[in-house]
Amino acid sequence: MKKNVQHKGVAIIGTRERGGISAVIENYIQAGVYDGYKHYFIASHDEVGISKRLALALGSLLSLMTLIVLRKVSLCHLHGSYRGSIYRKALFVFVCRLFGCKVIFHLHGSEFAKTYDNAWKLYQHMVGYVLNRSDSIFVLSKYWKDYVKSISNNPNIRVINNFPSPVFEDIYDKRDFSRAETTELLFLGYIGQRKGIYDLVEAVSLLKVHVKKSFCITVGGNGEADILRKLITEKGLDDYFKVIGWISGEQKYELMKQSHLLLLPSHNEGLPIAILEALSSGLAVLSTKVGGIPDAIQDERYGLLVEPGQPKELANAISRYLDTDDLIETVARNARKLYDMKYSSKANVKLIRNVINDLI
Repeated sequence: MKKNVQHKGVAIIGTRERGGISAVIENYIQAGVYDGYKHYFIASHDEVGISKRLALALGSLLSLMTLIVLRKVSLCHLHGSYRGSIYRKALFVFVCRLFGCKVIFHLHGSEFAKTYDNAWKLYQHMVGYVLNRSDSIFVLSKYWKDYVKSISNNPNIRVINNFPSPVFEDIYDKRDFSRAETTELLFLGYIGQRKGIYDLVEAVSLLKVHVKKSFCITVGGNGEADILRKLITEKGLDDYFKVIGWISGEQKYELMKQSHLLLLPSHNEGLPIAILEALSSGLAVLSTKVGGIPDAIQDERYGLLVEPGQPKELANAISRYLDTDDLIETVARNARKLYDMKYSSKANVKLIRNVINDLI
């Protein structure tokens, strides 16, 4: 007997806040993950005050209940991270279980493990409820699969690689790897300590008197931009940094095209979409040995990784990229081959759709 077609819909629960999770959701929709099913995006979080966040969360919960009761959806794809996100997702899981709706919980949180390990029992109980009551769990790397297995009894944990928008792929085909007079470095991410931006400032202060070639770092992202600009000026590094704030769309495309090296010295991560965008577009990568990053950048053929919170080590790695002929090009070309095999939309959409098809 065929399933009710009207019931074959997917509710996608996530954030409107600018950043990696919202980019992943947009990329999933554009790549056709939900093609053939009616899908409904419901924002449960945004960059607003506490009272508005609470109203948004309650409104999103009501929206989901309405879709389920009206038999418009039979699957809920929950995108979550840590802290308040877990409490919100626990409510969504409860509603889904109450009304017989299947659940995929998609874990993105870079500080998920750190938060869980240091949390009160109530929070840990909420995490266990979300993990154990979901029909399938998506994680971003083997590291995160092993961690989730250690704190839950759900056997349905799958490593699903994030993938960037395909629009960045054609940058690689057009890229000119000949070195300009100034090497353009790029930082993309939240401007704050978790992403290691202040380690990068300290690294440049160590580096400026030793490096042989001219370079400039463009910083794109939301967060503590004014604090960063002040620190850069205080350290006399204005010639080495351009802090432009949040970027997206055509501006981001042009920056990716003009740059040679992505810097992301994070202290905690899942698997950053910025690194995958770099792999696809022909940017070499310098990042840290945290979260799922070492699963992607497994050895120096594909990028350089350093320990987090180590400005001197970071400075040495930047210097190595700048002073070693053809290293940026060699790493970027190898990384693009890796991207085509593991991290492109073509390599991952079928895996995700297989799970969705099995659950609906």
